[in-house]
Amino acid sequence: MENTALGDMTWFPAADDYLMICSPSGRILFVTSSLRFQLEEDLVGRSLNDIFPDSLAAQIVTLAHEGQSHSFHTKLQGKAVRCSMTPKEGNMLITVFFAQENHPPAMALSAAELLSREISSSLGTMFAAWDALPPAQDQKSQYAKSVLRQGMYRLMRMGRNLLDCARAESGQLELNVRQSDLCQLVRQLCQRVEPMAEEVGIPFSWDCPEEPLFCPFDRERVERVILGLISNSMKYTRQKNQMRLVLTKREDNAVIILADRGRGIPASVLPHLFSRPPESSLSRGLMVGGAGYSLMLARAVMLLHGGTCVISSVPDEGTTVTLSLPLHPSTPYLSLGAPPPDYASGFDHVLLELSTALPASFYKEEPKKSKSYPASPEQ
Repeated sequence: MENTALGDMTWFPAADDYLMICSPSGRILFVTSSLRFQLEEDLVGRSLNDIFPDSLAAQIVTLAHEGQSHSFHTKLQGKAVRCSMTPKEGNMLITVFFAQENHPPAMALSAAELLSREISSSLGTMFAAWDALPPAQDQKSQYAKSVLRQGMYRLMRMGRNLLDCARAESGQLELNVRQSDLCQLVRQLCQRVEPMAEEVGIPFSWDCPEEPLFCPFDRERVERVILGLISNSMKYTRQKNQMRLVLTKREDNAVIILADRGRGIPASVLPHLFSRPPESSLSRGLMVGGAGYSLMLARAVMLLHGGTCVISSVPDEGTTVTLSLPLHPSTPYLSLGAPPPDYASGFDHVLLELSTALPASFYKEEPKKSKSYPASPEQ
């Protein structure tokens, strides 16, 4: 593949999330516009002990000097918040999560678990009945079966995303992290996606290093994040315009950049992309298939890895999403002994995750169980 990067990428956040950057001494250097708007004040230039208790501010600075991350609950300008501090390139990146009275969960975890279970149970019955159907005899019947099959894939995807987003909002989303080759995963996904995108008239190019890039990550969830972002780009990218995905290494981070030449996102919408997707998407007319959970899930998964998810966009020009994963996290990560069950229940991962973007013609084949991707060798 052509070895060309998409510009000079950096971990520096865009203004669409609640983030602040502090110097090693605790001086606030940068605050996103979303956080300034939420607090009704610009904190740039102030010290952490101006906005947090002295003991907490001292603890944050000390841990950052030791290269350790830290999560804590406190009040920020009188508002209850949960914060996560991560050392970044000599500075500190602090992510702010406002309490539920400001951003209530889109759905209680118990309700999401019940709904997801009902969806899975119904899908099990539907797929069992599908196996008993006779082959379609004419073109009209074949198309009808393709639409029905695609709908089952969409329901499967929605049930899993809904459950994981509810778990993330409630602080109960856990990772199954292993030291794996990120290049292998990205390469496999791009090789599958490229001909599919070309078939629907969207040129898709990608660039991935030849040598392995090992880092600790949850293979299932990172795969779903990448495919979910590709699905969004395909939905909002006009035919003959292009998508490009680049995997590169920047400092101590693996960086994945997905850029498209789609219709872009208005500046007024950017601050709301990661919060309560069903309401925000419906109210702004952004729903084009899917329930709008992919961006919310992408951000949650990246933060759990100690990384970031940054979106920049210009209306009528396109959107760029940048994911970062630390190569050497400063905090211990969860590593489970046995691999989790296949989230796609044995069906094609790519067809499942792109089911809201691809036309029904991609689902004309019988839903046969597919071989899962080979496990990435551990370092």
